[in-house]
Amino acid sequence: MKVLQLACLLVGVWIVVLLTGCGKGEQKTEGKVTVQAPVQLTATFEKIKGKWMRSDGGYCLEFKRLMPNNELEAAYFNPNPIHVGKARLYEERGFTKVFVELQDVNYPGSRYTLIFNLEKKQLVGNYFQATQGVDYEVSFEKM
Repeated sequence: MKVLQLACLLVGVWIVVLLTGCGKGEQKTEGKVTVQAPVQLTATFEKIKGKWMRSDGGYCLEFKRLMPNNELEAAYFNPNPIHVGKARLYEERGFTKVFVELQDVNYPGSRYTLIFNLEKKQLVGNYFQATQGVDYEVSFEKM
């Protein structure tokens, strides 16, 4: 009987831990939970903050601010401004990545998926041009 009680207690604790997330990386705001960027991503953001020029032309990405939930305040120019629908900084398989989706005339759903190479100070990866359905390998250098 005591084994069953202990098992129930452990399952209950496990459920509470899953539901609350142990409070790590979270901040409650007006009854809502806002996930803060992990310290590692915040430090990485300081390295990518600023303007980046694409190696094959006048395309420019600018990262202005890291917001809750790892979203980025970002701008894109070709050379005129093109609306950024969403942008995000995240970790995946040991790499720091940046995702930028454009939402503007001639760019609906076009997107960048880039890996941050700290040693070379580059953003490298893929640009998907949605209206043409074509992928391009791209790289950006910090300005």
